Amino acid sequence: MRILAFGDSFVIGAGDPDHLGWIGRALAGRREITLYNLGVRRETSADIAARWRAEALPRMVDHEPMRIVFSFGCNDCNLEDGALRVPTAKSLLNARAMLTEAARLAPVLMVGPPPTAEPDVVVRAEELNEHLKVLAARLQAPFIDVFRPLAADGLWVREAADWDGAHPGAAGYQRMADLVAAHPAWRTFTGVD
Repeated sequence: MRILAFGDSFVIGAGDPDHLGWIGRALAGRREITLYNLGVRRETSADIAARWRAEALPRMVDHEPMRIVFSFGCNDCNLEDGALRVPTAKSLLNARAMLTEAARLAPVLMVGPPPTAEPDVVVRAEELNEHLKVLAARLQAPFIDVFRPLAADGLWVREAADWDGAHPGAAGYQRMADLVAAHPAWRTFTGVD
């Protein structure tokens, strides 16, 4: 099976000294899966929407099952010149387009944004997370909400605060990987169940 993972710095695992991030850890030991980690630091939903298809098509084959994962949102919620980098309504339009188009190519799954140690971003990201969850349900796309469990646990946010305010270290990424890997949608999506 091939899994294409599109997203931001959390997908790529920025800050992880082991360079695995949450998705590498969630797939640890799964030799039958080829992971294409296509996360790019600082990218918004608009950036990902502009590039995902061109990067997905060369990696897709007929002789092997394919899956597409999307995870983004925090960068949309950052302010730039006093305004959101991507307004919420546009983030949702981008997510709708990606999930709809990608589902025509392969099964899709979305992992919501994690919290950060930046209070203003946390409020906006939590709101966007809720909107993304509703959108995914309407599109019948599996959605894994990691925001609240990671915020409640505190490890992710503590590690992020100790480094750059957004990205955790190995333990934070492991915690997110554990949440994702245990989720029934992930287990079905990756062929565990």
